[in-house]
Amino acid sequence: MTENVAAQFPEWHLRRRAVPIVAVLLMLAAWLALWTLPSEHLDRGMRTTSSFLAAVLAAVVVGVWYFGMAGVSRRTRAVTALALLILLIGFLGSLRRVEFSGDMQPTFDFRWQTSREAKLDSYLASEQKGENIVAVSTAVVQPSAEDSPCYRGANTAGIVVGPALARDWQKHPPRCLWRHPCGGGYASYAVIGDSAVTLEQRGPEEVVVCYDISTGRHRWKYAYPAMFSEKLGGDGPRATPAIHDRCVYSLGAAGDLVKLDFTTGELEWRVNILAENGSGNLEWGMSGSPLVVDGQVIVNPGAQQGTETSADVLGFDDADGRVVTRAGNARSSYSSPMLATLLGVPQLIIFDAAGLAGFDPAGGQSLWRVPWTSDFDINAAQPVVLDDRHIVITSQAGCALIEFALAEGHWIATQVWRNRQMKCSYANPVARDGFLYGLDEGILACLCLKTGKRAWKERAGQYGHGQLLLAGDLLLVLSEKGELALVEATPEAFRELGRIQAIDGKTWNNPVLVRGRALVRNHLEMACYELPLADAPE
Repeated sequence: MTENVAAQFPEWHLRRRAVPIVAVLLMLAAWLALWTLPSEHLDRGMRTTSSFLAAVLAAVVVGVWYFGMAGVSRRTRAVTALALLILLIGFLGSLRRVEFSGDMQPTFDFRWQTSREAKLDSYLASEQKGENIVAVSTAVVQPSAEDSPCYRGANTAGIVVGPALARDWQKHPPRCLWRHPCGGGYASYAVIGDSAVTLEQRGPEEVVVCYDISTGRHRWKYAYPAMFSEKLGGDGPRATPAIHDRCVYSLGAAGDLVKLDFTTGELEWRVNILAENGSGNLEWGMSGSPLVVDGQVIVNPGAQQGTETSADVLGFDDADGRVVTRAGNARSSYSSPMLATLLGVPQLIIFDAAGLAGFDPAGGQSLWRVPWTSDFDINAAQPVVLDDRHIVITSQAGCALIEFALAEGHWIATQVWRNRQMKCSYANPVARDGFLYGLDEGILACLCLKTGKRAWKERAGQYGHGQLLLAGDLLLVLSEKGELALVEATPEAFRELGRIQAIDGKTWNNPVLVRGRALVRNHLEMACYELPLADAPE
């Protein structure tokens, strides 16, 4: 039938043959438009997703043309359809899991590969065969200035106190002290002395684990049944434990808050903050690390899917885990509570789904609020406290400098500037000498804090949705691909001094640098690298 029509109408025949060509050309044009639009108008995740949808649409059009308009025989069409079906079933059947980067690029874990669970079980079995349990020294239970007892350091600013790092990694490369598999999740480490505490997903349990930094071996662990599973973000806990006054405080992705003895790992109390708050979980799980202040353990469960009594912020009594403070009624997001002093007034800083807010840490009274919304309520990057009057916030929606004033007992928050020159989705920025350094859509950029204008952004600084620390005048960057890089923190230009492949796999976890040792991990493995120091002998 179609052959007869084509013979009678040769122009229609030619147009029919042009369908797949036009579909492919339109797909290529869409890709070109998507990837040449300025980053201020479309983030990389949306570009990737839209490019995939354009390819799917083109494939559907080509498929409809081939099976309905190409004029091939029924036998050929049947064989082609069967072959495609076999390939699809084979591909889907061989998949163990699919994971996505911060820009929605998929990676595939196939069944013929050794599973991450098998690798971890094999390592744990080999460790148990030897005398590998190392006790925590009771003499080292209080943090020094160089320790990192909670998320991103004692001041949550990602600023490292310690010896100066050498700048030449080619002449003096970092040395790997140990590297081995670990449980899943995106927690970082809390470090005091030679002990590092993190939170992992091991099968159906969340496990708080204390490691010996020198050897990577277990000191102790505490496990409890909990499993948070999410297709896009991945499985496992997100929040980093905190060490305070001989105790460890850890918050799991499903809301389990535990207090443990730092030297032994023994449980002191455990509560579920979502159950205590009568609220639901977030789409990507509880991600804010606990903060211990004046006898309270501060967390940010949020009032999403809650009741009239559900609060944005809860304070638990450090002694017995009872709720003693409730503050705010906004939805939570994915950043961590932090303590700051503005205009001489200590206050609790929360970056939730509704924006930036300040609370009295003692009674929970709301002091001020700056509205700030982002797509999917993702306010995840930590606010940067510049001094006692200024805070910088950033998200996928852009960045802003907020200035505070206090007049007759009332707080006044003024937006000095706001733009889209720095869009840190969940990569925490750092500030130095009037400039902000952060991963803008996965590319390292430098921003002038006075004007809000970008000093530089180089494609050579593509680190994906990783994390970074400030050590003196250097940036230690842990890329989304598990690379560890050293970059100068200068507004003059982007200068990378060295880069190594530290661990493999998607890496969203924050690195920790303590006394020249860099601790890194992701949901697959962890490692410790000894970085060369500036004053080390040749």
